[in-house]
Amino acid sequence: MARLALRKSWRICGIIFPLVYYFSNKITAVFILLPVLCLFLLIEFFRFRIARFNERLFVIFGQILKEKERKSLLTSTTFLVSVLVTLILFRKDIAITAMLFLIFGDAASAVVGTYFGRTKILNKSLEGSLAFLVTCLLIGLLTKATGIGLAWPIIIAGAFTATITELLYLPLDDNFTIALFSGLVMSLVAAK
Repeated sequence: MARLALRKSWRICGIIFPLVYYFSNKITAVFILLPVLCLFLLIEFFRFRIARFNERLFVIFGQILKEKERKSLLTSTTFLVSVLVTLILFRKDIAITAMLFLIFGDAASAVVGTYFGRTKILNKSLEGSLAFLVTCLLIGLLTKATGIGLAWPIIIAGAFTATITELLYLPLDDNFTIALFSGLVMSLVAAK
């Protein structure tokens, strides 16, 4: 439990990016995100070339890293790339909402699915997926209160898309796809 809580707390720190974007603009948000992403890409570069560096990284940060990350990109790196692409591609209200879906929906799904998940669906739990969806809908409600003001059909379409994207096993990491796919669907619904 402590390890999962630590991992998800680390991810929730990613709220800094939608907050910066909310209180400023796209250029400022990208300017703050880019150095962080560059640092993670540098870490990736060295850890795949120097085995001792990778091992040391897992000794120091083993509580927040998954074993599968030893030989693949860190989920934090894919998260940061997703946030950058989401910031660039989508208008402000949609980008912020999609990022919040990724940050909080994924955390809710992991916690509920791990500790309360009983009904398996596509190697995930129905309970975790429902927690993801409910969290996204609550985020939609909260963003309306902040003045972002997406219409409910847009929020619902984005929430369902984010939930389905997390549920499915796609070739790309869901830390990369959740915000992008939900942002794309919300943009398409908003354009109608």
